[in-house]
Amino acid sequence: MKTLEKVTFCVILIFSFLSLHGQEAKITATDINNLIGEWEGSLTYLDYSSNKPFSMPCNASISLAKKKNHIKVSYEYPNEPKANRKFKMKFSKDGTEINKEKIASRSTDDDGNIVLATEKSGTDGNDNKDATIRQSYIISDQIFIVRKEVKFVGTTDWIMRNEYSFSKSE
Repeated sequence: MKTLEKVTFCVILIFSFLSLHGQEAKITATDINNLIGEWEGSLTYLDYSSNKPFSMPCNASISLAKKKNHIKVSYEYPNEPKANRKFKMKFSKDGTEINKEKIASRSTDDDGNIVLATEKSGTDGNDNKDATIRQSYIISDQIFIVRKEVKFVGTTDWIMRNEYSFSKSE
């Protein structure tokens, strides 16, 4: 390769790298549309008292809300109906936030699923310790996972606090 071709190739490679890393992480309309529907699955959470995970069945129904950039989510716990809940998820107009939390990263996992993550400072645990709280959303047309992880100040390990794991109902 001639010197000019090498320089041109390197410049193109650098600009490509910078443009990929300079883009903001966003949720897209396709991602949101993949969420719409009926889902079956479970909730697994860490019981801080026993330090052991506990799982229970959980189903979700997700639909578009009347208000733009919102979806309606309904969680149903077949074995514990008093815990059922309904809420709305809000997305910023530009797709860079979920529920007013900035999307810190967007990637694709080995199975081709979209992985979005937000991070914020807060408190967690029985002792209300300061922590970084990461919310991950794994999305495809067949799976939807919402995982909350915490990393307490002064530690390096992430602890899975809870995970909703759903498959699309047929």
